[in-house]
Amino acid sequence: MNIMKARIIWFPERLSYIDFDSLQDKIEWNQEHLETVRKYMKEDGLLFPAVFKDDEIHCGHYRFKVAKEMGYDGIEAYKVNTYKEVLQLTNFSELCYKHYKEYKDKKYL
Repeated sequence: MNIMKARIIWFPERLSYIDFDSLQDKIEWNQEHLETVRKYMKEDGLLFPAVFKDDEIHCGHYRFKVAKEMGYDGIEAYKVNTYKEVLQLTNFSELCYKHYKEYKDKKYL
């Protein structure tokens, strides 16, 4: 199995992986964001794990799609049990992504 590994990992006891996205054919993809995710994942790999609950991705659809395009069978993700955890980790991931983009723009990375 070929699973893209995350380089920045928080809460490793929650880390699992997901290899299927049941919403992938129902999403209207923002092409500009998709291209940005492709660029960053090609340059730096998967930095932020996705978030899933009950075998459904709640945060990380774009990362999952790009990983599939790159030939991976799945990606690492946080498996959570409550929607509160979904929201907390989604907010956390969004904040990390914001800082990552700022660092990339300033060429710190």
